[in-house]
This record gives sequence, C-alpha cells and structure tokens, in this order.
Amino acid sequence: MATSFWPQVSGTRITGLLYATIWLVFLAAPVIAAVYSPAAVGWKLLAWAATAGFAMLYTWQMACWIGDDAIGRVHPRRLTVICLVLAGQAALTLPASGTWAVCFLPYIAALIIFTTAPQTGIPIGLVIWAVPTAAAYLVTGYNEVWVALGPGFGMLFIIITRLTEHFDERARGAEEQLRAAEERDRIARDVHDVLGHSLTVLSIKAQLARRLVAADPQRADAELGEIEQLARESLEQVRSTVTRLRAPQLPAELEVARSSLTAAGVDVEIRGHSTGDEPGADLMAWTLREAVTNVLRHAQASRCCIQISPERLVISDDGLGVQSSAEGNGLRGLRERAAAIGARVSVGPAEGPGGTRVEVRFP
Repeated sequence: MATSFWPQVSGTRITGLLYATIWLVFLAAPVIAAVYSPAAVGWKLLAWAATAGFAMLYTWQMACWIGDDAIGRVHPRRLTVICLVLAGQAALTLPASGTWAVCFLPYIAALIIFTTAPQTGIPIGLVIWAVPTAAAYLVTGYNEVWVALGPGFGMLFIIITRLTEHFDERARGAEEQLRAAEERDRIARDVHDVLGHSLTVLSIKAQLARRLVAADPQRADAELGEIEQLARESLEQVRSTVTRLRAPQLPAELEVARSSLTAAGVDVEIRGHSTGDEPGADLMAWTLREAVTNVLRHAQASRCCIQISPERLVISDDGLGVQSSAEGNGLRGLRERAAAIGARVSVGPAEGPGGTRVEVRFP
C-alpha cells in the first residue's frame, strides 16, 4: 500500500488513464440536462463546474488505482473520502440536472467495484447505484425510463468486466502455482539425481579405500584423493542444480561412470563417445547417472556396457535384473524429462540371462 494518502499519477499509468477517460462521454447526459433546465444560470454553471471537477477527480483516482493493481491495496479510508467527495460533486448538479444526476452513480460504483474484492465491491456498488436510481425513477413518475436504464446498462457492463477480470486473475494465479509446483518437482528430481548418484559413488569408493589401506596404501591414497575430488564436485553440482544453473555434462558423466563402476569391481565397456553437444545430451547424462547409480546400488552386476550414439543411449548389465514393476523417483523424473523433448525412456531385461537394459531413444 502506498504510504501517502493521495495516490500519485505516473507515466506507467497512461493505460489506466485512457481506460477511465473513455467512459466520461456518458457524463454528457447531466450536462445536456442542465442546458435545457429551467434552473437559473448560476445553478447551471455550478452543475457544469461540478461535472468537470467530478470527471477530473474520478479520472485521476481510477487511473492511479488501475495502474497500481489496486485490488486489496487501496486504503478503505482513502476510498471512502474519494467516494464522498465525488458524491458531493454529483449532488451539486441536482438543481440544474435533476434526476439525470444519477448518471454519476456508476462511476462511484466502478471505483468501489474495481478496487475491492468482487464479493464485497459488487454488492456495495449495486446498492450505491440502485437506491438513488429507484428514488429518482419514482420522482419522475415512471416517465423517464432512461434515468434507470441508461446507468443500468453501464452498471451491467462494469460488473461483467469486473467478474471477467477476477476470474482471469484466478486463472493466472492457478497457472503460476502450477508452474511453481512443476519447478519444485524439477529441482527435487535434480537434487535426487545428484545426491543419489554422488553419495553412492562416494560410499563405494570409501569401502574400496578402506579395504586397500593395509594391502595397497598407495592405491588407497589415490582412492581417497578421488573421494575428496568427487565430494567437491558433488557439492558444486548440488549448488548449481538448486539454482538451475547447470545440467550434468555427458562426457564428464561417462568418465565418472567408468571410474565408479571400476572402483566397485564392475567391468565397464563404453562403445561410442560424446562431445556433449549432441541434441538431448542433457537427458543422456541424467539417464546415465541414474542407470549407473542403480547398477552400483542394486544390480550386483559384474559387467556393464554403455552404448552411445546421437540417436540413443543404452546401459545394460548382467546383474539381478528388474525386481519390481514399481518405478522410483529417478525413473519417473527421467520419463518426464524425456517426454518434454519428445524422447522415450524404456527399462527392461537385458539380452542374455539376467540383467537390466535402460535405453533412451530420440525420434
């Protein structure tokens, strides 16, 4: 909410100014009524001056509030004061304009309807228009039907416009929430992939280093160095994943897969190579990371083959094979990534006895 009592007009509110000014044409009704009124010239001049003041104050306030996304921001006290001032200006036209002064009411109602929630603003706006209009209609002896119908059409348009705007805002809000939820899911998948893979590799290498401490201290030292390096890389990957700054690089993932599988005692065969510039390289990198993590964690494999080409990536092992039809978060995340770019991820039994085959294929 603005800290000053009176809103300030700026260049960014020109659209609101134009929108508010268009409808001032209907104030011609009380002006013309004053022209043909038998009232004294002084009352006519007062009516015209009051109409001009009403138009300027209404335009200023509507332009400020529309341009400032006023819903829920306009202080009730400010709104009340403005509406009372406008009502007083409209009342000054009564001696010359007569019952046509009701043409001012839709403008006052519009200020309330467009600056408050529909469930509050629309009923209040209707009362502000309907009660004086009904009284004016009765005073004319039911002879001036346009006293009611003219402003009534304006009120109908105001309400329809406000409701349309309200439901559009709700739809945009729902879309924003959906996008935020999708982004949270995407980041959760990335963090799962990074941490799951990295912690698994660290655990395997730590176990290997522990076994080698007594038997081969030099190799154990080398493994500890790799653990330290991998830990630093994993920390950096977690940071960049959370901030959505970087995806895994396929050439680096191939080397990590070779190193981690070898450390776990799994024979590795890599057919093909990658520059990291292939279409879908990011998806291949995520798939490779997830598949190798599963080989290290669950497969109990002795051999793993990685085949890579521009059109597909295949990771197969000779381990226990697919043990359950239920998909984990990692595989679901891969399928979602693949669907987003028109690719397909499949998981099934490998050729030969036992084992699992993971394939990502591009159209």
